[in-house]
Amino acid sequence: MTDVMTPPLVSVIVLNYNGADFLGPCLTALGRLHYPRDRHEVIVVDNASTDRSIPLVRQQFPWVTVVENPSNLGFAGGNNAGIRAAAGAYVALLNNDTTVDPGWLSALVEVCEADPLVGACTSKILLMEDRLQLRLEAVPFTPSVLGVSGDSRELGVLVWDAAVRSDRGVRPAEFLEGFYGEETIGARRGRWSGGRAVLGLPVSPDDRTASLTLSISNPRPPGAPIVPVSLWAGDEQIARLATAFEPREYEAPLAPTVLRRARPVIQNAGSLLLADGSGRDRGALVRHGRQRFEDDDGQYDRTEEVFAACGAAVLLRRAMLDDIGLLDDDFFMYYEDTDLAWRARLKGWKVVYAPRAVVRHVHCGSSIEWSPFFVFHVLRNRLAMLLKNAPADMAAREWTRFLAPVLIRSVTSCVRVRNRRRATPLWHDLGMRVRVARSLAAALPALYRKRLAIRGARRVPDEAIMRWVCDPDRMERK
Repeated sequence: MTDVMTPPLVSVIVLNYNGADFLGPCLTALGRLHYPRDRHEVIVVDNASTDRSIPLVRQQFPWVTVVENPSNLGFAGGNNAGIRAAAGAYVALLNNDTTVDPGWLSALVEVCEADPLVGACTSKILLMEDRLQLRLEAVPFTPSVLGVSGDSRELGVLVWDAAVRSDRGVRPAEFLEGFYGEETIGARRGRWSGGRAVLGLPVSPDDRTASLTLSISNPRPPGAPIVPVSLWAGDEQIARLATAFEPREYEAPLAPTVLRRARPVIQNAGSLLLADGSGRDRGALVRHGRQRFEDDDGQYDRTEEVFAACGAAVLLRRAMLDDIGLLDDDFFMYYEDTDLAWRARLKGWKVVYAPRAVVRHVHCGSSIEWSPFFVFHVLRNRLAMLLKNAPADMAAREWTRFLAPVLIRSVTSCVRVRNRRRATPLWHDLGMRVRVARSLAAALPALYRKRLAIRGARRVPDEAIMRWVCDPDRMERK
Protein backbone atom coordinates (compact mmCIF):
# COMPACT_ATOMS: atom_id res chain seq x y z
CA MET A 1 0.00 0.00 0.00
CA THR A 2 1.17 3.50 -0.80
CA ASP A 3 1.44 5.78 2.24
CA VAL A 4 -1.51 8.19 2.18
CA MET A 5 0.87 11.10 2.69
CA THR A 6 3.20 10.07 -0.13
CA PRO A 7 1.79 10.19 -3.66
CA PRO A 8 2.77 7.22 -5.81
CA LEU A 9 5.64 7.57 -8.25
CA VAL A 10 4.39 8.16 -11.80
CA SER A 11 6.35 7.89 -15.05
CA VAL A 12 5.01 10.07 -17.87
CA ILE A 13 6.05 8.73 -21.27
CA VAL A 14 5.93 11.03 -24.28
CA LEU A 15 6.39 9.12 -27.53
CA ASN A 16 7.97 11.12 -30.33
CA TYR A 17 8.72 10.72 -34.00
CA ASN A 18 9.85 13.87 -35.83
CA GLY A 19 7.65 15.93 -33.54
CA ALA A 20 9.99 18.80 -32.67
CA ASP A 21 7.28 21.36 -33.39
CA PHE A 22 5.02 19.73 -30.78
CA LEU A 23 7.51 18.83 -28.06
CA GLY A 24 8.10 22.35 -26.77
CA PRO A 25 4.47 23.08 -25.79
CA CYS A 26 3.96 19.51 -24.56
CA LEU A 27 6.96 19.45 -22.22
CA THR A 28 6.41 23.02 -21.07
CA ALA A 29 2.92 22.02 -19.92
CA LEU A 30 4.30 18.94 -18.14
CA GLY A 31 6.78 21.20 -16.35
CA ARG A 32 3.81 23.03 -14.80
CA LEU A 33 2.11 19.97 -13.32
CA HIS A 34 0.82 20.34 -9.77
CA TYR A 35 1.87 16.78 -9.02
CA PRO A 36 4.94 16.74 -6.72
CA ARG A 37 8.11 17.10 -8.78
CA ASP A 38 9.93 14.39 -6.82
CA ARG A 39 7.07 11.92 -7.36
CA HIS A 40 7.01 11.89 -11.15
CA GLU A 41 9.46 11.55 -14.00
CA VAL A 42 9.06 12.50 -17.66
CA ILE A 43 10.53 10.22 -20.31
CA VAL A 44 10.64 11.14 -24.00
CA VAL A 45 10.90 8.01 -26.13
CA ASP A 46 12.19 8.87 -29.58
CA ASN A 47 11.47 6.57 -32.50
CA ALA A 48 14.59 7.40 -34.53
CA SER A 49 13.58 10.96 -35.43
CA THR A 50 15.54 12.77 -38.13
CA ASP A 51 14.48 16.28 -37.10
CA ARG A 52 15.78 18.42 -34.21
CA SER A 53 13.69 16.63 -31.54
CA ILE A 54 16.51 15.19 -29.43
CA PRO A 55 18.70 18.33 -29.35
CA LEU A 56 15.64 20.39 -28.44
CA VAL A 57 14.77 18.16 -25.48
CA ARG A 58 18.34 17.94 -24.19
CA GLN A 59 18.94 21.70 -24.45
CA GLN A 60 15.61 23.12 -23.31
CA PHE A 61 14.31 20.39 -20.98
CA PRO A 62 17.33 18.89 -19.18
CA TRP A 63 15.07 17.39 -16.50
CA VAL A 64 13.54 15.03 -19.08
CA THR A 65 14.94 11.52 -19.55
CA VAL A 66 15.44 10.55 -23.20
CA VAL A 67 15.18 7.00 -24.52
CA GLU A 68 16.38 6.71 -28.13
CA ASN A 69 15.15 3.76 -30.15
CA PRO A 70 17.40 2.68 -33.04
CA SER A 71 14.41 2.51 -35.40
CA ASN A 72 10.77 3.52 -35.55
CA LEU A 73 9.03 0.97 -33.34
CA GLY A 74 5.59 2.49 -33.80
CA PHE A 75 3.18 3.52 -31.04
CA ALA A 76 3.11 0.14 -29.32
CA GLY A 77 6.81 -0.71 -29.49
CA GLY A 78 7.93 2.82 -28.70
CA ASN A 79 5.75 3.12 -25.63
CA ASN A 80 6.78 -0.35 -24.47
CA ALA A 81 10.41 0.79 -24.55
CA GLY A 82 9.41 3.68 -22.31
CA ILE A 83 7.45 1.45 -19.95
CA ARG A 84 10.46 -0.83 -19.53
CA ALA A 85 12.65 2.17 -18.69
CA ALA A 86 10.09 3.66 -16.29
CA ALA A 87 10.34 3.43 -12.51
CA GLY A 88 6.78 4.42 -11.61
CA ALA A 89 4.02 2.44 -9.94
CA TYR A 90 1.89 4.11 -12.61
CA VAL A 91 2.81 4.84 -16.21
CA ALA A 92 1.13 7.65 -18.14
CA LEU A 93 1.20 7.53 -21.94
CA LEU A 94 0.96 10.94 -23.59
CA ASN A 95 1.05 11.97 -27.24
CA ASN A 96 3.63 14.57 -28.16
CA ASP A 97 0.95 16.74 -29.83
CA THR A 98 -0.85 17.39 -26.54
CA THR A 99 -0.76 19.94 -23.74
CA VAL A 100 -2.04 18.99 -20.29
CA ASP A 101 -3.75 21.06 -17.63
CA PRO A 102 -1.71 21.49 -14.42
CA GLY A 103 -4.10 19.22 -12.52
CA TRP A 104 -4.15 16.48 -15.19
CA LEU A 105 -1.88 13.93 -13.53
CA SER A 106 -3.28 14.44 -10.03
CA ALA A 107 -6.81 13.81 -11.32
CA LEU A 108 -5.78 10.53 -12.96
CA VAL A 109 -3.89 9.28 -9.91
CA GLU A 110 -6.77 10.19 -7.58
CA VAL A 111 -9.19 7.98 -9.53
CA CYS A 112 -6.77 5.05 -9.64
CA GLU A 113 -5.87 5.28 -5.96
CA ALA A 114 -9.55 5.23 -5.00
CA ASP A 115 -10.06 1.71 -6.44
CA PRO A 116 -7.32 -0.93 -6.70
CA LEU A 117 -9.17 -2.61 -9.59
CA VAL A 118 -8.80 0.43 -11.84
CA GLY A 119 -6.09 -0.63 -14.25
CA ALA A 120 -6.38 2.26 -16.68
CA CYS A 121 -7.66 5.80 -16.28
CA THR A 122 -8.36 7.86 -19.38
CA SER A 123 -8.44 11.62 -19.79
CA LYS A 124 -10.91 14.16 -21.10
CA ILE A 125 -9.24 14.94 -24.42
CA LEU A 126 -10.26 18.22 -26.02
CA LEU A 127 -9.27 19.46 -29.44
CA MET A 128 -6.52 22.05 -29.29
CA GLU A 129 -8.84 24.71 -30.70
CA ASP A 130 -12.32 25.66 -29.53
CA ARG A 131 -15.25 25.82 -31.92
CA LEU A 132 -17.37 28.87 -32.65
CA GLN A 133 -20.74 28.01 -34.17
CA LEU A 134 -22.15 30.51 -36.64
CA ARG A 135 -25.62 30.24 -38.11
CA LEU A 136 -26.17 31.10 -41.76
CA GLU A 137 -29.74 32.04 -42.71
CA ALA A 138 -31.27 32.67 -46.13
CA VAL A 139 -34.82 32.45 -47.47
CA PRO A 140 -34.84 29.07 -49.26
CA PHE A 141 -36.30 28.07 -52.60
CA THR A 142 -37.22 24.68 -54.08
CA PRO A 143 -36.29 24.17 -57.77
CA SER A 144 -39.02 21.57 -58.37
CA VAL A 145 -41.70 23.92 -57.04
CA LEU A 146 -40.49 26.63 -59.42
CA GLY A 147 -40.53 24.15 -62.29
CA VAL A 148 -36.89 24.63 -63.25
CA SER A 149 -35.71 21.09 -62.36
CA GLY A 150 -36.72 17.97 -60.50
CA ASP A 151 -34.59 18.95 -57.49
CA SER A 152 -36.92 18.88 -54.49
CA ARG A 153 -34.38 20.16 -51.97
CA GLU A 154 -34.89 23.42 -50.10
CA LEU A 155 -31.85 25.45 -51.13
CA GLY A 156 -30.42 28.55 -49.50
CA VAL A 157 -27.07 29.69 -50.91
CA LEU A 158 -24.17 27.97 -52.61
CA VAL A 159 -21.05 27.92 -50.41
CA TRP A 160 -17.75 27.48 -52.23
CA ASP A 161 -15.43 28.04 -49.30
CA ALA A 162 -15.58 28.98 -45.61
CA ALA A 163 -12.66 29.58 -43.27
CA VAL A 164 -11.53 31.57 -40.26
CA ARG A 165 -8.62 33.99 -40.54
CA SER A 166 -6.67 35.01 -37.43
CA ASP A 167 -3.17 35.85 -36.19
CA ARG A 168 -2.34 32.16 -36.47
CA GLY A 169 -3.28 31.80 -40.13
CA VAL A 170 -6.28 30.47 -42.05
CA ARG A 171 -8.14 27.30 -41.01
CA PRO A 172 -11.10 25.72 -42.81
CA ALA A 173 -14.55 25.80 -41.27
CA GLU A 174 -16.66 22.72 -40.56
CA PHE A 175 -20.05 22.30 -42.19
CA LEU A 176 -21.92 21.12 -39.11
CA GLU A 177 -25.64 21.20 -39.85
CA GLY A 178 -28.04 22.20 -42.59
CA PHE A 179 -25.66 21.71 -45.54
CA TYR A 180 -25.98 19.25 -48.38
CA GLY A 181 -23.06 17.17 -49.59
CA GLU A 182 -20.30 18.59 -51.72
CA GLU A 183 -21.03 18.51 -55.46
CA THR A 184 -19.41 19.62 -58.69
CA ILE A 185 -21.08 22.67 -60.19
CA GLY A 186 -19.45 23.85 -63.38
CA ALA A 187 -15.72 23.51 -62.85
CA ARG A 188 -15.82 24.00 -59.07
CA ARG A 189 -16.77 22.08 -55.96
CA GLY A 190 -19.28 23.58 -53.56
CA ARG A 191 -22.25 22.76 -51.38
CA TRP A 192 -25.73 24.18 -50.95
CA SER A 193 -27.02 25.29 -47.61
CA GLY A 194 -30.61 24.95 -46.58
CA GLY A 195 -32.50 27.92 -45.28
CA ARG A 196 -30.72 27.57 -41.95
CA ALA A 197 -27.24 26.06 -41.61
CA VAL A 198 -24.44 26.01 -39.05
CA LEU A 199 -20.72 26.53 -39.60
CA GLY A 200 -18.07 25.56 -37.04
CA LEU A 201 -15.02 27.82 -36.85
CA PRO A 202 -11.80 26.67 -35.11
CA VAL A 203 -10.70 29.50 -32.84
CA SER A 204 -8.37 29.87 -29.88
CA PRO A 205 -8.50 31.98 -26.70
CA ASP A 206 -5.18 33.37 -27.95
CA ASP A 207 -6.78 34.84 -31.07
CA ARG A 208 -6.67 38.62 -30.68
CA THR A 209 -8.47 39.22 -33.95
CA ALA A 210 -10.35 36.84 -36.22
CA SER A 211 -12.74 36.98 -39.14
CA LEU A 212 -14.91 34.64 -41.16
CA THR A 213 -14.07 34.45 -44.86
CA LEU A 214 -16.80 33.18 -47.16
CA SER A 215 -17.05 32.50 -50.86
CA ILE A 216 -20.74 32.17 -51.71
CA SER A 217 -23.14 32.72 -54.57
CA ASN A 218 -26.89 32.80 -54.94
CA PRO A 219 -27.65 31.35 -58.41
CA ARG A 220 -31.42 31.37 -58.13
CA PRO A 221 -33.64 30.69 -61.15
CA PRO A 222 -36.19 33.22 -62.47
CA GLY A 223 -38.98 33.65 -59.98
CA ALA A 224 -36.69 33.15 -56.99
CA PRO A 225 -35.42 36.57 -55.94
CA ILE A 226 -31.85 36.91 -54.69
CA VAL A 227 -32.03 37.67 -50.99
CA PRO A 228 -29.48 38.68 -48.35
CA VAL A 229 -27.76 36.15 -46.14
CA SER A 230 -27.61 36.72 -42.39
CA LEU A 231 -24.85 35.43 -40.13
CA TRP A 232 -25.61 34.89 -36.44
CA ALA A 233 -23.66 33.88 -33.34
CA GLY A 234 -26.42 32.84 -30.97
CA ASP A 235 -28.79 35.80 -30.81
CA GLU A 236 -26.16 38.25 -32.07
CA GLN A 237 -26.22 39.11 -35.76
CA ILE A 238 -22.67 39.61 -37.01
CA ALA A 239 -23.21 40.29 -40.72
CA ARG A 240 -25.79 40.72 -43.44
CA LEU A 241 -24.41 39.89 -46.88
CA ALA A 242 -25.87 41.07 -50.18
CA THR A 243 -25.28 37.99 -52.32
CA ALA A 244 -25.14 37.79 -56.11
CA PHE A 245 -25.62 35.22 -58.86
CA GLU A 246 -21.85 34.89 -59.34
CA PRO A 247 -19.49 33.85 -56.52
CA ARG A 248 -18.29 36.65 -54.27
CA GLU A 249 -15.75 36.78 -51.47
CA TYR A 250 -16.86 38.16 -48.10
CA GLU A 251 -15.04 38.81 -44.85
CA ALA A 252 -16.96 39.24 -41.60
CA PRO A 253 -14.94 40.40 -38.54
CA LEU A 254 -15.58 38.44 -35.35
CA ALA A 255 -15.81 40.75 -32.35
CA PRO A 256 -14.41 39.69 -28.94
CA THR A 257 -17.98 39.18 -27.70
CA VAL A 258 -18.52 36.72 -30.53
CA LEU A 259 -15.23 34.87 -29.99
CA ARG A 260 -16.13 34.37 -26.33
CA ARG A 261 -19.04 32.20 -27.47
CA ALA A 262 -16.63 29.50 -28.66
CA ARG A 263 -16.84 26.18 -26.84
CA PRO A 264 -14.22 23.48 -26.16
CA VAL A 265 -14.64 20.40 -28.34
CA ILE A 266 -14.56 16.83 -27.04
CA GLN A 267 -12.31 14.50 -29.01
CA ASN A 268 -12.34 11.58 -26.60
CA ALA A 269 -14.00 10.90 -23.26
CA GLY A 270 -13.13 7.24 -23.29
CA SER A 271 -13.61 4.79 -26.14
CA LEU A 272 -16.63 2.74 -27.16
CA LEU A 273 -16.91 -0.77 -28.60
CA LEU A 274 -19.25 -1.16 -31.58
CA ALA A 275 -20.97 -4.34 -32.72
CA ASP A 276 -18.47 -4.95 -35.53
CA GLY A 277 -15.57 -4.79 -33.09
CA SER A 278 -14.48 -1.33 -34.12
CA GLY A 279 -13.83 1.43 -31.63
CA ARG A 280 -15.14 4.95 -31.54
CA ASP A 281 -14.38 8.03 -29.47
CA ARG A 282 -16.98 8.99 -26.92
CA GLY A 283 -17.61 12.50 -28.16
CA ALA A 284 -17.61 11.66 -31.87
CA LEU A 285 -20.83 11.83 -33.88
CA VAL A 286 -21.11 10.12 -37.25
CA ARG A 287 -23.83 11.35 -39.58
CA HIS A 288 -24.17 10.48 -43.25
CA GLY A 289 -20.73 8.88 -43.17
CA ARG A 290 -19.02 11.97 -41.77
CA GLN A 291 -17.54 12.31 -38.30
CA ARG A 292 -17.52 15.39 -36.14
CA PHE A 293 -16.88 15.98 -32.47
CA GLU A 294 -19.29 17.30 -29.85
CA ASP A 295 -18.99 20.61 -28.04
CA ASP A 296 -18.07 20.18 -24.38
CA ASP A 297 -21.27 21.22 -22.62
CA GLY A 298 -20.73 19.18 -19.47
CA GLN A 299 -22.24 15.98 -20.85
CA TYR A 300 -19.03 14.08 -20.02
CA ASP A 301 -18.32 15.54 -16.58
CA ARG A 302 -18.93 12.36 -14.57
CA THR A 303 -16.26 9.92 -13.43
CA GLU A 304 -17.39 6.57 -14.83
CA GLU A 305 -16.29 3.31 -16.35
CA VAL A 306 -15.77 3.16 -20.11
CA PHE A 307 -14.89 0.21 -22.30
CA ALA A 308 -11.45 1.43 -23.31
CA ALA A 309 -9.00 4.26 -22.83
CA CYS A 310 -7.49 6.43 -25.53
CA GLY A 311 -3.74 5.89 -25.74
CA ALA A 312 -3.14 9.58 -26.42
CA ALA A 313 -3.47 10.38 -22.69
CA VAL A 314 -3.93 7.49 -20.29
CA LEU A 315 -2.61 6.38 -16.89
CA LEU A 316 -1.81 2.66 -16.57
CA ARG A 317 -1.30 0.79 -13.32
CA ARG A 318 1.98 -1.13 -13.29
CA ALA A 319 0.31 -4.05 -11.52
CA MET A 320 -2.16 -4.36 -14.39
CA LEU A 321 0.64 -4.39 -16.97
CA ASP A 322 2.46 -7.05 -14.95
CA ASP A 323 -0.77 -9.08 -15.03
CA ILE A 324 -1.81 -8.76 -18.69
CA GLY A 325 1.37 -7.71 -20.50
CA LEU A 326 2.32 -4.56 -22.38
CA LEU A 327 0.98 -3.12 -25.61
CA ASP A 328 1.11 -5.59 -28.50
CA ASP A 329 4.24 -4.76 -30.54
CA ASP A 330 2.70 -6.44 -33.59
CA PHE A 331 0.08 -3.67 -33.86
CA PHE A 332 2.65 -0.94 -34.62
CA MET A 333 -0.08 1.70 -34.21
CA TYR A 334 -3.89 1.97 -33.99
CA TYR A 335 -6.13 -0.31 -31.90
CA GLU A 336 -3.28 -1.20 -29.53
CA ASP A 337 -5.04 0.78 -26.77
CA THR A 338 -8.40 -0.95 -27.32
CA ASP A 339 -6.65 -4.33 -27.46
CA LEU A 340 -4.97 -3.56 -24.13
CA ALA A 341 -8.30 -2.57 -22.57
CA TRP A 342 -10.01 -5.73 -23.84
CA ARG A 343 -7.26 -7.90 -22.36
CA ALA A 344 -7.50 -5.97 -19.09
CA ARG A 345 -11.26 -6.42 -18.87
CA LEU A 346 -10.98 -10.15 -19.52
CA LYS A 347 -8.72 -10.32 -16.45
CA GLY A 348 -11.13 -8.29 -14.29
CA TRP A 349 -9.51 -4.85 -14.44
CA LYS A 350 -11.57 -1.67 -14.82
CA VAL A 351 -11.09 1.22 -17.24
CA VAL A 352 -12.32 4.54 -15.86
CA TYR A 353 -12.76 8.00 -17.35
CA ALA A 354 -11.56 11.00 -15.28
CA PRO A 355 -13.24 14.21 -16.49
CA ARG A 356 -10.96 16.50 -14.47
CA ALA A 357 -7.87 15.14 -16.24
CA VAL A 358 -8.03 17.60 -19.13
CA VAL A 359 -5.74 17.42 -22.16
CA ARG A 360 -5.67 19.49 -25.33
CA HIS A 361 -4.80 17.54 -28.48
CA VAL A 362 -3.92 18.45 -32.05
CA HIS A 363 -6.10 15.84 -33.77
CA CYS A 364 -3.94 13.86 -36.25
CA GLY A 365 -1.03 16.14 -35.49
CA SER A 366 1.38 13.19 -35.53
CA SER A 367 -0.37 11.07 -38.18
CA ILE A 368 -2.54 11.48 -41.27
CA GLU A 369 -6.11 10.24 -40.96
CA TRP A 370 -7.41 8.16 -43.91
CA SER A 371 -3.96 7.86 -45.50
CA PRO A 372 -3.21 4.37 -46.93
CA PHE A 373 -0.96 3.79 -43.91
CA PHE A 374 -3.82 4.70 -41.55
CA VAL A 375 -6.41 2.58 -43.38
CA PHE A 376 -4.14 -0.47 -43.56
CA HIS A 377 -3.35 -0.52 -39.85
CA VAL A 378 -6.90 0.25 -38.74
CA LEU A 379 -8.34 -2.56 -40.88
CA ARG A 380 -5.63 -5.03 -39.96
CA ASN A 381 -5.47 -4.33 -36.25
CA ARG A 382 -9.23 -4.43 -35.68
CA LEU A 383 -9.31 -7.96 -37.05
CA ALA A 384 -6.16 -8.95 -35.15
CA MET A 385 -7.67 -7.63 -31.92
CA LEU A 386 -10.88 -9.59 -32.50
CA LEU A 387 -9.05 -12.84 -33.16
CA LYS A 388 -7.06 -12.38 -29.96
CA ASN A 389 -9.87 -11.34 -27.63
CA ALA A 390 -13.42 -11.62 -28.99
CA PRO A 391 -15.93 -14.46 -28.70
CA ALA A 392 -15.42 -16.97 -31.51
CA ASP A 393 -18.68 -16.10 -33.29
CA MET A 394 -17.89 -12.38 -33.31
CA ALA A 395 -14.34 -12.89 -34.57
CA ALA A 396 -15.47 -15.35 -37.27
CA ARG A 397 -18.27 -13.05 -38.42
CA GLU A 398 -16.03 -10.03 -38.86
CA TRP A 399 -13.21 -11.95 -40.51
CA THR A 400 -15.74 -13.42 -42.96
CA ARG A 401 -17.23 -10.00 -43.69
CA PHE A 402 -13.79 -8.68 -44.47
CA LEU A 403 -12.40 -11.60 -46.47
CA ALA A 404 -15.52 -12.52 -48.48
CA PRO A 405 -15.29 -9.42 -50.72
CA VAL A 406 -11.64 -10.29 -51.42
CA LEU A 407 -12.63 -13.68 -52.81
CA ILE A 408 -15.73 -12.43 -54.63
CA ARG A 409 -13.99 -9.45 -56.19
CA SER A 410 -10.97 -11.50 -57.15
CA VAL A 411 -13.19 -13.90 -59.10
CA THR A 412 -15.19 -11.05 -60.61
CA SER A 413 -12.05 -9.21 -61.65
CA CYS A 414 -10.57 -12.33 -63.24
CA VAL A 415 -13.78 -12.88 -65.21
CA ARG A 416 -13.77 -9.27 -66.37
CA VAL A 417 -10.13 -9.42 -67.41
CA ARG A 418 -10.78 -12.68 -69.24
CA ASN A 419 -13.68 -11.04 -71.05
CA ARG A 420 -11.49 -7.97 -71.72
CA ARG A 421 -13.75 -5.77 -69.63
CA ARG A 422 -12.31 -3.11 -67.36
CA ALA A 423 -11.82 -4.17 -63.74
CA THR A 424 -9.95 -1.10 -62.50
CA PRO A 425 -12.76 0.35 -60.30
CA LEU A 426 -12.46 -2.71 -58.08
CA TRP A 427 -8.74 -2.71 -57.57
CA HIS A 428 -8.22 0.11 -55.09
CA ASP A 429 -10.35 -1.38 -52.30
CA LEU A 430 -9.43 -4.90 -53.32
CA GLY A 431 -5.73 -4.10 -53.24
CA MET A 432 -5.95 -2.77 -49.68
CA ARG A 433 -7.94 -5.79 -48.54
CA VAL A 434 -5.43 -8.15 -50.14
CA ARG A 435 -2.57 -6.35 -48.34
CA VAL A 436 -4.39 -6.69 -45.04
CA ALA A 437 -5.28 -10.33 -45.70
CA ARG A 438 -1.65 -11.20 -46.49
CA SER A 439 -0.43 -9.48 -43.34
CA LEU A 440 -2.99 -11.29 -41.21
CA ALA A 441 -2.22 -14.63 -42.85
CA ALA A 442 1.45 -14.23 -41.95
CA ALA A 443 0.52 -13.28 -38.38
CA LEU A 444 -2.17 -15.95 -37.96
CA PRO A 445 -0.10 -18.54 -36.04
CA ALA A 446 1.11 -15.91 -33.56
CA LEU A 447 -2.38 -14.43 -33.22
CA TYR A 448 -3.85 -17.86 -32.52
CA ARG A 449 -1.24 -18.56 -29.84
CA LYS A 450 -2.05 -15.21 -28.24
CA ARG A 451 -5.76 -16.04 -28.33
CA LEU A 452 -5.18 -19.34 -26.56
CA ALA A 453 -3.16 -17.62 -23.83
CA ILE A 454 -5.60 -14.72 -23.37
CA ARG A 455 -8.74 -16.84 -23.43
CA GLY A 456 -7.18 -19.44 -21.17
CA ALA A 457 -6.26 -16.88 -18.50
CA ARG A 458 -9.47 -14.81 -18.54
CA ARG A 459 -11.40 -14.30 -15.32
CA VAL A 460 -14.45 -12.55 -16.83
CA PRO A 461 -17.02 -14.19 -19.16
CA ASP A 462 -17.69 -12.86 -22.65
CA GLU A 463 -21.21 -11.89 -21.66
CA ALA A 464 -19.81 -9.23 -19.32
CA ILE A 465 -17.61 -7.82 -22.08
CA MET A 466 -20.40 -7.82 -24.67
CA ARG A 467 -22.56 -5.65 -22.41
CA TRP A 468 -20.26 -2.81 -23.43
CA VAL A 469 -21.20 -3.11 -27.11
CA CYS A 470 -22.87 0.06 -28.41
CA ASP A 471 -25.37 0.73 -31.17
CA PRO A 472 -23.41 2.82 -33.72
CA ASP A 473 -26.52 4.75 -34.74
CA ARG A 474 -27.95 5.55 -31.33
CA MET A 475 -24.59 5.49 -29.53
CA GLU A 476 -26.19 4.27 -26.34
CA ARG A 477 -24.79 1.51 -24.19
CA LYS A 478 -26.98 -1.59 -24.37
